[in-house]
Amino acid sequence: MSTQDRASLFRRIDIRLPWLKLVTVLVLGLIIVLDLTDLTISKLIDPSDHIKIAPMSRHVKATERDPHGKMLVALTFDDGPSPVTTPMLLDVLTEKDVPATFFMLGFMARDNPEIVQRVARERHDVASHTMYHQNLVKLPAPAAQADIAESNSTFNSILGHGPAFTRPPYGNINDVVATSVGTPLVLWSVDTRDWQSKDVGAIVSTAMSQVYDGAIILMHDIYPSSVEAIPTLVDALRDAGYEFVTISEMAKLRGIQLTPGTAYYNLAP
Repeated sequence: MSTQDRASLFRRIDIRLPWLKLVTVLVLGLIIVLDLTDLTISKLIDPSDHIKIAPMSRHVKATERDPHGKMLVALTFDDGPSPVTTPMLLDVLTEKDVPATFFMLGFMARDNPEIVQRVARERHDVASHTMYHQNLVKLPAPAAQADIAESNSTFNSILGHGPAFTRPPYGNINDVVATSVGTPLVLWSVDTRDWQSKDVGAIVSTAMSQVYDGAIILMHDIYPSSVEAIPTLVDALRDAGYEFVTISEMAKLRGIQLTPGTAYYNLAP
């Protein structure tokens, strides 16, 4: 068939079958809708339409100081307590005189209650990382609420009170999570990605390149490399002028009232 004949045929089809254009538009529209739906389900986009988020303070360079206070930083650890690495970490923190905040999984806390009690006894913050590290925003509301309730109950049975804060897995929050936790939601502003590199140098370098006054640093106390990185990281941060505090201490020093259901990513001045 010649080029002229093909063009003539396409014109006849276009005239006789205008519904093809309509079908094409509808299919493309459906693809876009499905893609956007998947994005909102699988990723945490701007949740301000659903939950309260504390205002994001400006990032402060490591060389700047708050003229009315000190440069503060909070080390936080997820996914423990591990019966092997968490006691090692606690020994290092005691030796370096560094307080920290532990976002513990309920089932790990249930299996290692003596470590939970040691963390609290040594004046670190004990917080919840939920019971089973499920992506709560992808669960039916009753299942998400059950996970949160079981975690809170576990900490209450071990410590006599519930967790100070909650960090939902993957940082994902929706209305159900925000209204069910019963605590402030504490996320992070510096991600060391220690779970990925498992390399002391990379962990320290990543943290130092992102840190600022009021930053909340995310690490995990289940990896030996993360524990090994702490002495070097602590020394580097102290040399840069930072002081270590728990989340609750930083909030108190900054005069910030942390409220249940509100998400906090940093506590910068």
